[in-house]
Amino acid sequence: MLPSKGIANNFRFMVVQVTKQLEHALHLLDEPTAQISKSFLNADDYIDNQKSRIETECFSFVRFNREADDRDVDFIRAINVITGNLERIADFAVNIVNQVRFLGDRKVLEDTDHRAYFSLLLKGMDLICNALFERDSSLALEICRAEDELDKLYHDDFQRILSALRSSEDVGELVTLLFILHYLERMGDALLNIGEAILFAVLGERLKIRQYRALDAAISSTTTIERPLSEVEIASIWGTRSGLRVGVVQDHEDSGATTKVLFKGGNPEKLQQEKENLERWGQIAPGLVPEVVEYRRKGRDAALLLEYIDGNTVQDVVLNAEGDILQKILARIEETVRMMWTETRQEQRVNGHYLQQLRDRIDDVARLHSFIEDENISIGELNVPSREQLLDAANEIDAETDAPFSVFIHGDFNLDNIIYNRQNDTLHLVDVYRSRDMDYVQDVSVFLVSCYRLPVFEQDIRRNLEALSSEFLGFVRSFAREQGDATFEARLTLGLVRSFITSMRFELNRGFARSMYDRAILLLTTLIDHKGKSLESFDIPDGVLAY
Repeated sequence: MLPSKGIANNFRFMVVQVTKQLEHALHLLDEPTAQISKSFLNADDYIDNQKSRIETECFSFVRFNREADDRDVDFIRAINVITGNLERIADFAVNIVNQVRFLGDRKVLEDTDHRAYFSLLLKGMDLICNALFERDSSLALEICRAEDELDKLYHDDFQRILSALRSSEDVGELVTLLFILHYLERMGDALLNIGEAILFAVLGERLKIRQYRALDAAISSTTTIERPLSEVEIASIWGTRSGLRVGVVQDHEDSGATTKVLFKGGNPEKLQQEKENLERWGQIAPGLVPEVVEYRRKGRDAALLLEYIDGNTVQDVVLNAEGDILQKILARIEETVRMMWTETRQEQRVNGHYLQQLRDRIDDVARLHSFIEDENISIGELNVPSREQLLDAANEIDAETDAPFSVFIHGDFNLDNIIYNRQNDTLHLVDVYRSRDMDYVQDVSVFLVSCYRLPVFEQDIRRNLEALSSEFLGFVRSFAREQGDATFEARLTLGLVRSFITSMRFELNRGFARSMYDRAILLLTTLIDHKGKSLESFDIPDGVLAY
C-alpha cells in the first residue's frame, strides 16, 4: 500500500521546490549580476511548511489507517527522514546564497568546478521520487553513490584551497569559497541519508550504505540465498551492546519453502574474531554454535552470514515457562558447560583480573548512577569505606588468586545468548565474539547475575530465576570440587562483584541498580574481611543471589 495521494503529491512538490532552490543557487554562482529573487526567499518558508504538512499527514495515516502493515509504517518513516534531509539541503542552498554576497572577486571560482557538485546533487534529486515510489534499490544506491563523488571533489578542493591560503592575499575570498563548498559537501551527506532511507523503505531494515554493501557482497557470494539482496526480506531480531547489527535474511522461494540465514553486520575486527571463535567452537562441539555461511568485508564494514538456529532464548523461556521445562533446560545447560570445560581444559594457570575488568567499565556505570561515587563516611567511631577503598583493599586477592586451569569460555554467558530448541531438546550458543581461554568462573558469574538482573518482579517468575541460579551454582560447586579447584568461591565472589556492578550500566531503575550494587559491596566486604585466612575456606554468603 502506498501512502495517501495527498502525502505523495506534497512530497513530489517538495522535491521539485528543493531542486529549484539548488538551481537558483547555481545560477547565482554562475552569473555575477544575478540577484536573489523574492521567490527564492519565499520558497524557503514554503519548504519548511511543506515538511510540517507531510509530517502531519504521515502521522494521521499511521494513526487512522487500520489496514497499514509494517511495510507501510516503514515507508512512512522513510518519507519523514527524507523530508527532513530535503529541508536541510534547502537550508544549505540558502547558506550558499548568503555566502555569495561576500565574494568580491569571483576569480576564485575559476579553479573550482562548482558545477560538478551541483550536477551530482541535481542528478540525485532527480532520482528520489522514482526510487522511493517504485521501491527501486538500484536507484537508491545511485543516490548514495553521489555522496562518495562529492566527498572526493571536496577533498581535492579543500587541499588546494588550504595550500593557496598559505601564499595568497585573497584570504577572505578563499575562506568564503571554502564555506560554499562545505555546504555543498554537507548536501551530499543529506543525500546519502535520503538514499539510505529509501533502502530502508525497500528492505524493511535500517542499514547504512556501508553495511548494505557488505551484506550485499556476502549474499552474492553464497549459494544459500539465491536471490539478490533487493529481492529478499530482511528483519531485525535483536540488537547488541557491541554495536553490531543482527537480523535475519529470508528468501521465500517459488516452491513455497523459506530459506533463512542470520546476519551480523558492523565492525570487521569484531566479526572476524567471532568468525574464528565460531569455527573453533565448531571443532570442539559441532552443532553447538551456528555454522559460518559466509563472511565478507567491504571497506569499514563487514557482514557475517550464519546458519539460522530455531528456538528461543533461555531468557524468553524462563519468563514464560513452567518448572518442568526449566528442569530440561537446566539439564542441557549443565551437560553443555561440563562438556565445554572438560573438552577445552588446559593445564595452565590463568587469572581473570575481575576487578581490573570492573575498573575498565566503572566510568560508564558512574555516569548513569552517581551514587557509586560516594566517599567514605564516618558515623561516630564507625568508618564506612568508599567503593574505591574497597577495590584497593581487594586488589591483592584479585591479582594473586589464579584459576588452576583454563578453559575456552563463552565470554558473555547471559540467558539471552543461550538458545533452547524445545522440539529437539537441544541447546545452542550465540554471540561468541568474546570467547577465549579463560577462568570458567567468568561464565559462571555472568550467568548467575543475568538471572538476578532481569527487572521482573512477579513471584512465580522470580522463583524460576532464583531456582535456575541456585541449582546451577550447586552444579558448578560440585564441578569445582571434582577438579580440585579450592579457590573457586573466592574467584566467583570477585566475578560476581564485577558482573553486578558492570550490569548497572544497562539498568535505569535506580532502586534495582542499588540492589545489585549493595550485593557487590557485601560480597567485596566479606572477602576483604577474610583476608589473612586461607581462601580455600572462604564461602559466598547465603542469599546474596536471591532478590
